[in-house]
Amino acid sequence: MLLSALHRLVAVILGDDVPSGPSSGVARPDGTGAAAADRRRQTLADVVALSPTIREELRSRARSSGAVIAGAAALILPAWAVVDGALEPSRAALFLVVRLLCAVPMLVCVWLLVATPVGRRWPEHATFAALAVVQLDVAWMIPRVAHVEVYLMGFTCAIFASGCLVVSRPRWTGALVATSWLALAGFLVTAPAPLEGAKLVDLMAYLATGSVIAVIAHVRRHTVDVRELMTRVRLEHEQERSRVLLAQLERLSHEDPLTGLANRRRWDGELVAVCTGARQQGGVVSLLLLDLDHFKRINDAHGHPGGDEALRRVAGLLSAGVRGGDLVARLGGDEFAVLMPGATEERAIALAEEMRCAVADLRVDGFLRSEISLSVGVAAATGGEAFPLELMSRADEQLYRAKITRNAVGARTPAR
Repeated sequence: MLLSALHRLVAVILGDDVPSGPSSGVARPDGTGAAAADRRRQTLADVVALSPTIREELRSRARSSGAVIAGAAALILPAWAVVDGALEPSRAALFLVVRLLCAVPMLVCVWLLVATPVGRRWPEHATFAALAVVQLDVAWMIPRVAHVEVYLMGFTCAIFASGCLVVSRPRWTGALVATSWLALAGFLVTAPAPLEGAKLVDLMAYLATGSVIAVIAHVRRHTVDVRELMTRVRLEHEQERSRVLLAQLERLSHEDPLTGLANRRRWDGELVAVCTGARQQGGVVSLLLLDLDHFKRINDAHGHPGGDEALRRVAGLLSAGVRGGDLVARLGGDEFAVLMPGATEERAIALAEEMRCAVADLRVDGFLRSEISLSVGVAAATGGEAFPLELMSRADEQLYRAKITRNAVGARTPAR
C-alpha cells in the first residue's frame, strides 16, 4: 500500500494519472501507461536532439527568464536594507555594505545574460551564480540576527525563484537547495554564538519544507514544458513530412513513372503557357512529336519488359539531346514530344534529325541492329499563330507523313 501510494505521488508530480507499478509490468488497456513511462524518460536533451532548430529558442527563453530573475534579485537584495534598519539597527550599516558588495557579482551575471555570448550559451549557469550569491549573503546573516524567521523568508525566496527559470532542468533548483543548506550549515557552525534550539528547529523545518516544495514544483513545471516541446517537435516533424509528401505528390502528378519524363498533364500546361507567351511577346515556338516505329512488333518480340526498356533508353537519349529550356514529355504509349520555346523551325528540324540518328544507332541488349527507330513530326509557329491545338495538329500531320516511310522526319520545310 505504501509503495503504491508513493508511485501515485510520483505520478501526480510528473503529470501521469495512474502510473504502471514497477512490479506489474502491465500497461493500461489504452496503452497510455507505457506512453507515460516513455514521456517520463524524455528530457530536454531529447527534445533538442529531435529538433536542433529550437535549441536557440530554448536558450533564449532561459536567458530572458534568468535575466529577469537575476536582475530582480540584484535590486531586491540591497533594498532589504530597509528591513535591516527596522529589525537589526545595530547591524544595518554592516549588512548594507555586505549587500552592496554581493550586488556587484549579481549585476555582472545580469550583464552576462543580457549582453554577452556567455549568457546566451550558459544562461542557467549565470542565473544560478546570481542566486547562489543571495543565498551566501542571507546564510551569513541568519546566525547574526534576532528575527531569524524574517530573514529565512528571504532565504527561501531565491529557492522558489530558481523554479521559475523557463525550460531549465530541475537539477538547478536542486543545486541551489544544496548550496543553501551547505552555506547555512557552514555559517551556523562558524557563527559567534550558537542559534537557540527552538529557532534552529524552526529554521530547519521551514527550510526543508521550502526546499521540497520548490523542487517538486520545478519538476512538475519542467515535465509540462518538456511535453509541450515534444508535442511541438512532433508537430513540426509531421508538418515537414507532409510538405515532403506533398512535394513528391506534386512531382509525381507531373512525371511519367516509367521514363521519368514530363507526363501529358504537364505537357498540356507548359504548351499553353509557352504559346501564350509567344503570342504576347511575338516570339517563336517549335515542337516535335516522336513515335517509335513498329512498337507493337517490339513488344511482341521482346515482351513488355523489353518494350519498357526501349522506351526508357529512347527517353534518356531525348533528355540528353535537348537544350536546357526545352521540355521532353511522354504523351502516352510510345509517343514522345519535345517543346522548344524560342527555337526556329530550322533548329527544330536539326534536333529532330539528331534524335532520329541517335535512336537509329541505339544499342540495346537483346535487340537487333536498327530494330528501334523513330519517326518525327516538326511544327513551328510565330506570334499570333502560336496556338496549342493548331501547333499539335500540324506536328501530328507531319508525324503522319514521316510514318509513311518510317525512320524519318516530317516538316513543312525540308531538312537540308
